[in-house]
Amino acid sequence: MITIINNETGNFASVLNMLKKIGIKSELTDSYDKISKSKILILPGVGSFNQVMTKIYEKKIDKAIHNSLEDNGKILGICAGMQALFNKSEEGELKGLELIEGEVKKFDFKSSKFKVPHMGWNKVDFDKTNIFNRELAENKFYFAHSFYVSCKDKKDVIGTTNHSIDFISVVKKKNIYGAQFHPEKSHFYGKKFLQCFIDD
Repeated sequence: MITIINNETGNFASVLNMLKKIGIKSELTDSYDKISKSKILILPGVGSFNQVMTKIYEKKIDKAIHNSLEDNGKILGICAGMQALFNKSEEGELKGLELIEGEVKKFDFKSSKFKVPHMGWNKVDFDKTNIFNRELAENKFYFAHSFYVSCKDKKDVIGTTNHSIDFISVVKKKNIYGAQFHPEKSHFYGKKFLQCFIDD
């Protein structure tokens, strides 16, 4: 059973449906106890960094996530849910979950070819040492964001994408994973990505 964290700022129905398509049972909840005891968590996120973190703190989800991880659980943050894993963001003044060292920055470039927000299909170049590269060497994922993450430790970076600049699109630190794209909107490759996260 996978626990999808209901912080009121995510594509919950899409995530539930995608997991159902690959035969994985899941539950949407904001229950402190259920999140704390879960072994596999998914934190979807849509909207601003402050919106996501406000709901997380209001519901004490931050403490529940820490409980799960301390008991050998693992978590996948999606889009703004991935950004929430970091220390802070240029998008707001609230602290992130501080599970991965780094911060969230705004795309700052001027180009007639590359627009902000970065929306649509794009490729992820995975580090060759992980399960995602073995299963997803060829891929296209759906992105929708104006901010990107910067990791303090390069070892936490397992995937990058180009949109005028090369930015970090997938992270992994032990049992903590993040995807800047939306696997629940990425059809075949999104299914494979979620399956790899579950199997890893």
